[in-house]
Amino acid sequence: MRNINKNFLSFKNETIKDALKKIIKNGTRTVLVLDQKKKLLGTLSEGDVQKFLIKNKDINSKIDNIFNRFPEKVNSKKIDKDKLREKFISKQLGLLPVVNNNNIVEKILTWSEIFEDRKIKSSLKSIDVIIMAGGKGERLKPYTDILPKPLVPINSKPMLEHIIDNLKYFNFRKFHLILNHQANLIKTYFKSKNNKFYINFVKEKKPLGTIGGLSLIKKINSENILISNCDTLFKIDYSDFFNFHKKGNYFLSMIVSKTNYVFPYGACKVKSKRLIALQEKPSSIFIANTGLYFAKKEIVKHIPKNKFFNMNTLIEKCLKLKKKVGVFNILQNSWTDLGQLSDLQKYKDKI
Repeated sequence: MRNINKNFLSFKNETIKDALKKIIKNGTRTVLVLDQKKKLLGTLSEGDVQKFLIKNKDINSKIDNIFNRFPEKVNSKKIDKDKLREKFISKQLGLLPVVNNNNIVEKILTWSEIFEDRKIKSSLKSIDVIIMAGGKGERLKPYTDILPKPLVPINSKPMLEHIIDNLKYFNFRKFHLILNHQANLIKTYFKSKNNKFYINFVKEKKPLGTIGGLSLIKKINSENILISNCDTLFKIDYSDFFNFHKKGNYFLSMIVSKTNYVFPYGACKVKSKRLIALQEKPSSIFIANTGLYFAKKEIVKHIPKNKFFNMNTLIEKCLKLKKKVGVFNILQNSWTDLGQLSDLQKYKDKI
């Protein structure tokens, strides 16, 4: 305990204001909550604070009633780095306490420490990330009647900020936002933040489809680029994905996931106006394109300048040109489509 930075630790009688100062300083979006004997009681996250302040604006309230009393933790005798990496990604943890058999905190593991031995992480820092954020968000009405889709809030933080924060965990630091609908509002929001990373705002003069706006970026420095939608959140190891892309020497690599779709009606099999069979709500397995890609920067040359162009058309063009396209499979619970109203609400309820 003596070597643990005090900014990672709070006590249940502290105020939210004091705990929040520590959360900001330690950079993990979380603090541990201890009792007077320094036993682990739980964790308090930035999200816990935001949820409370939406309902009650008293920042001088005690943290006693809002911290998580069932925290993720690991016993000091059972440390397995590979399993811990999976836990950090799947749970989106900022830190993880290491405790002894008496629940006394002996050490704190942070994201950077768990992933520090990944040499490839340093490569991600230089990669240009392109986020397609120009859509109107028709599937998210009535939210998008007021706000642009990227600024739709999830626990008081915009959807796009959640996605950028997730990418920052893996050391991505160069972002290009392709904007159109209510572009100035999105630009103003991110310019008002004290960002410790680079953002280039690119505004389409007219809608250019799901990938056409990429042709407007004047300079891309990295040999490979990451392309993302603005409404899908991933819980994956981007280092593994990039390693797959590099080792396979793919022109384009896409993340896919097996998805079970249930047809919401009874399916009728008909022959000559006679019913042959009826299957109630049949289901089928599809391999879904999740909307996240690594690509060689030369792919920009295959996108027409200032013309409407969709990603599926670009993929088809790559296949026709015999370009090597890789497919990286992830589990269904490793991604969430925040652009669907039902999935957005489910995600809000989980965090």
